[in-house]
Amino acid sequence: MTKLPFLKRRVLAWIINIALLVITFIILFTGYQGYQRLNTMVHTLEKSAEPNYNLLILKEVTFFINEMERTIDIYRNDLTPVYLRTFNDALEETHYLIDSLKNQTPSQESLELYDSLSYNIKEWAKIQTKMANVNSDLLGSTLEELTQKIQNLSNNPSQPNAQITPDADTLSAEEKKNGFFKRLFGRKNKVNEEALVPDSVDQGPTQSELLQREILAELEAAKTQSLKKNSELRFEIHQLEQEAAVYQEQIVALIEQLETIEIENSNENVRSVEALAKSTNQEIVVFSALSSALLLITIISQLNYIARNRKYQRALSNAKVHAEELASTKEKFLANMSHEIRTPMNAIAGFTNQLLKTDMTAKQRDQLEVVKNSSDHLIHLLNDILDLSKLQANKVKLEEEIFDIKSVLFESMRIFEDKAEAKGIALKTEFETVPRYVTGDPHRLRQMMTNLISNAIKYTDHGSVTLHAKVERKDNNQMTMRIAVKDTGNGIPKAKQKRIFEEFEQAHTADQQQGTGLGLAITNMLVRLHKGSILIDSEENKGTEMTLLIPYKLGRKNQKPEKEPKAPKIELSNLHILIADDEPFNLKLLEAVFSSHDVSLVLAHDGSQAYEQLANQHFDLAILDVKMPGLSGFEIVEKIRDEKGPNQSAPFIALTATISDQEKLQSKNSGFNSIMRKPFDEQELLATIQDVTQKKPDTNSKPKEPNASQLGLAAGEVLFDLSTLKSIGDKDFVDEMIHTFKQSANTSLKNLRKAVKLQIRNGISDEAHKMLPPARHLSAKTLVTAIEKLQNMANTASFEQISNQIDRVESIYTLIKKDLDA
Repeated sequence: MTKLPFLKRRVLAWIINIALLVITFIILFTGYQGYQRLNTMVHTLEKSAEPNYNLLILKEVTFFINEMERTIDIYRNDLTPVYLRTFNDALEETHYLIDSLKNQTPSQESLELYDSLSYNIKEWAKIQTKMANVNSDLLGSTLEELTQKIQNLSNNPSQPNAQITPDADTLSAEEKKNGFFKRLFGRKNKVNEEALVPDSVDQGPTQSELLQREILAELEAAKTQSLKKNSELRFEIHQLEQEAAVYQEQIVALIEQLETIEIENSNENVRSVEALAKSTNQEIVVFSALSSALLLITIISQLNYIARNRKYQRALSNAKVHAEELASTKEKFLANMSHEIRTPMNAIAGFTNQLLKTDMTAKQRDQLEVVKNSSDHLIHLLNDILDLSKLQANKVKLEEEIFDIKSVLFESMRIFEDKAEAKGIALKTEFETVPRYVTGDPHRLRQMMTNLISNAIKYTDHGSVTLHAKVERKDNNQMTMRIAVKDTGNGIPKAKQKRIFEEFEQAHTADQQQGTGLGLAITNMLVRLHKGSILIDSEENKGTEMTLLIPYKLGRKNQKPEKEPKAPKIELSNLHILIADDEPFNLKLLEAVFSSHDVSLVLAHDGSQAYEQLANQHFDLAILDVKMPGLSGFEIVEKIRDEKGPNQSAPFIALTATISDQEKLQSKNSGFNSIMRKPFDEQELLATIQDVTQKKPDTNSKPKEPNASQLGLAAGEVLFDLSTLKSIGDKDFVDEMIHTFKQSANTSLKNLRKAVKLQIRNGISDEAHKMLPPARHLSAKTLVTAIEKLQNMANTASFEQISNQIDRVESIYTLIKKDLDA
C-alpha cells in the first residue's frame, strides 16, 4: 500500500516532464514559424514602402514620347538637324527604358504588353519622321523645278537679235554659287540698270524683258503646280497623321494598362502583407497561450521542486545532525578507547622496559622482548587509528617551520637499517639538486616517509629499497619536491593499485605481511593535506615505486632552522601536589617521576576523592585525569574555580589519552592551566609544572662533561638530539631506542677490544658498522664521525692507531651515556 502512492507520484512526475518537453517543442516550433512570418512580413513591408520604380519608368517613357512629339513638330517648321537628332535620342532612350522594364518583369502578359508598346512607339516614330520629310519636300521640289527652268531660259534666249553681253552669256562662278533667288534678283537689278541707260534706237523688247516675262510666266505655272502638289502632300500628311493618331492611342492605352498592372501588383503586395499579418497574429496568440501554459506548468513544477527541496533540506539537515552526532560519538569512542587502551599499554611498556634493565635469563629476556614488541605494535595501531580519525575530521594542521629536508630523509631511512639488515636488504639514497633547508612540516614528512619505507621493506625479501629525491619544479621561492621510494619486492597487482590507498586495504594478505592497512591511507591523506599528489608504479614480482609530489617553500640562503637550546635540568622542590587518576599504574608512574624531586604527593583514586582533597587543603599543583569515576577532571576544576576554597586560584594540569580540539576548548573553559597527552614525556611534564607554578630552573645544575677538553670538544657542545625520535614515537619508544643504543654500544666496544687484541680487521670494520645506526638514531653526530673514522681506519691504520680511535669513541659514548642517564 505504501508503494502505490510512490509509483503514482513517479508516473505523474514523468507525465509532467513529458508534457513540458512536448509543449516546449511546440513553442519553439511555433515561435520559429512566427519569426519566419514576421521576417517575411517586414521584408514585404519594406519592399512595399519603396517607390514603384516601374511606374516611374513608365512616366519617363511617357515624358520621352512627349519630347519626341515636341521636337518633331519643331523640325517640321524649322528643318534644323539638331531637332531631328533630339527626336532620335529620345526614341533610343524610350526603347532602353522599355527593355529595362522587360528585364524586371516576370509576367508573360506584361512582357507581351511591353513588346507591343515598343513596337507601336517604333511605328509611330517612323510615321512622324515620314511626315517631317513630306513637309520639307513640299516647297523644296517646286522651287527646284522653277530654278531649273529659269536657268534654261537664261542659257537659251528666244530672240535671235538679242544683244548679249559677256555678263549675260556666261554666269560667273560667283553667281552660280549664290543660288536661285540671288541670281534671279541679281539679274533683275542688272535689267533695271540697263533700262536706265538711254538707247538712241528703239529696238523693241529687249532680251531682258523677254526673260523677265518668261520668268513671271514660269513662276505662275510653278505656283499652279505647287498648289496642286501641296494639296497632294497635305492629303498624304493627313493620312499619316491619322495613322500616327492610331498608334498614339494604342501607346497611351498600353501605358495605362501597364500602369494599372503595376498598381495592381502593389495592391496585391499589400493584401498579402495583410493576410500574413493575420496569420502571424493567430500564431502569436497560439504561442502566447502555449507560453502561458508552459509558464504555469513551470511555476507548478518549481513550487513542487521547492517543496521537495525543503523536505530534502530538512532530511539533509537531520542527516547532518545525525552524522555530526555519529562523528561526535566516534570521537568520544576513540577518546575512551585510547584512554582505556593507552593506560594499560603504557603500564605494560613501562614496566617491561624496567624489567629489561634488570638481570634475567636469556629465555626470560626473549619472552619480555615478545611482550614489548606486541605492546609497541598495539600502540602503533592505536596511533594510526587516531591519526586517521583526525585526518578524516580535518583536524590535522600542518606546521610551518624551517627544517633540513635532507636530514629528515636520511633519518627516515636510518630508522629501518636494522630491519633491512636483518632481511638482507640494501638501503640506498639518491639526491639530485635537493636544497638543504625548506619551510614546511618535517614531522608529517617523516611520518609519510616512514610509512612508505616500512611498506617497501615489509614487502621486499631480497634486493634493495631506494630513496630518491629531486626538485620537480621551481618557481621563485616555491618548489615541488619529487620523493620516490622504490623497492624490488613483490609488487602490487593492477586490480589492487586503485584500492591500495583505502583504509584497511593491503596489497597482500599473506601471514608474513602483517599490518593495519592504514599506512598508505594516512600517507595519501597527508599528501592531499599538503596539496600534493601520490603516484604508484608497480609490477608484480618486479617491485613498486611510490612517488610523492609535495610543494614546499624554499628557505632563504644560508638560513638554518633554529635549534632549541638544550633544556636545563629541572628539579622541583617545596611543592605540595595532588595527583588524581583512577588507574593505579599511572599513579605509580607519576610517583616514580617525582621520586627524585623534593615534593610531597597526595594521591586520589577517583574524582570524588580528588574534589574532597581540593576542598579541604591547599595544593601548589593538581594533576587530574579528565575521565574518572564520580567526577571528571573538568567537573572538578569547574567546581573548584566557582567556589571560594583554598585552591580557587591553584594551577591545574589535565591528563588525557587524546587531545582533541573539543577537549582543548573544554579544558580551557573549565579552568585548566594546561592539558597533556598520556603517555607524557617526563621532561615536558616537568617543564609544564615549572611553567604553571612559576618555579625557575636550577641554572647552576649543569651536565658534567668528563674529559671534554681532552677530546677536543667545545664546552657545552650538544652530543645528541632526541627530537627526531620523539617526533616518531612516544616516550616508551624513545626509551627503547636509548636502551638499544646503550646495549649495542657496550657490546660493540667489548667486541672491538677483542678484535684489536686478536688483530681481526674485518671484525673491527663490522663492529664499527653495527654501532653507526643506533648512533644516527640519536643524531649523535660527533660519535658518528668518530665511528666512521674508525671504520675507515680498520683496513689501513696500525692497531695502535685503531686502539686510540676506539678510546676516543668510548670516551664520547661515555659522555653521551652520562647525559642520557642524568
